[in-house]
Amino acid sequence: MTNNSPNTWQHLSSDWINWADRLAPAAEKINRHMIEAADLETLARLRGDAPLDVLDLASGVGEPAFSFARALAAPTGETATGGGAANDAGPANSNDVSANTPHPSGHVTASDIVPEMCDGLAARAEEEGIANISVIPADMENLPFSDHSFDVVSCRFGVMFCNDPDRALRESHRVLRPGGRAVYMVWAPMVDNPLFAAMDAVLGNILGIGFDQAGLDPFSFGNIDQSMDRMETAGFTGITATTHSPAGRIPEKVAFWKPQMDMLFGNVLRDASDMDRGAIDAAMFETLSPYIEDGHFQVPICFHVLSGKRA
Repeated sequence: MTNNSPNTWQHLSSDWINWADRLAPAAEKINRHMIEAADLETLARLRGDAPLDVLDLASGVGEPAFSFARALAAPTGETATGGGAANDAGPANSNDVSANTPHPSGHVTASDIVPEMCDGLAARAEEEGIANISVIPADMENLPFSDHSFDVVSCRFGVMFCNDPDRALRESHRVLRPGGRAVYMVWAPMVDNPLFAAMDAVLGNILGIGFDQAGLDPFSFGNIDQSMDRMETAGFTGITATTHSPAGRIPEKVAFWKPQMDMLFGNVLRDASDMDRGAIDAAMFETLSPYIEDGHFQVPICFHVLSGKRA
């Protein structure tokens, strides 16, 4: 079964939907790196403050599509192009640059290869009142959009799972307007991600399956220089890359590995016995216990944010 086959992820869609709301706060924190790399303010100025069009690929059940939609929604009390009205404290200070700077506005097209993911995303968007978003099933290797359709293409932890990632990069470049920017968040190597290293080892020992056996390669964009070269080959210019290694602070009684494990291996775990699942949790705790400090797990995750422009 190939990485980007709808069947691969269709069997996991319920796991993604199950964890989506609980993971949303953490997702928002890392999504900001993508929004910063997209530089929406500069793009808005280049477009004469016209609303921006963003395409999010492999959106799952909402990330980072929701973050981009919120960033492009008109702030309360302001028009879509900014220029906040005077508040109760009096008129805005004319020397306050932010008060006189148009706020980028726009619309997000969220997409995923799995229709069930799209259904879950649409339902969540409606529940959260996110109006400037639409949802469409789409394969990022064969996008159903015309050339020059979007100002931004974003993809968080998705491009590495394509059958042909380089074709997906070329498709992103094709649908961008001149001056538009693509932004990808990709995992750094497994050696820099102890959670994934533990998951791979523990599941391999207990269930006989890890990333390789599952046909998953989350780390194929881990080499930052090679990944930048791939973007250049796809046609992008002005390519930049940043690396981030945040570490949350999670009470040691919380089995914080469950979301990622379910979303990548849920179809296997559902068939595991209670004894095996208990053994997995015990082994994960033991493997990650060196990261416990003051009664809390502090396990870093490491990822790159790559961005490139269409000339």
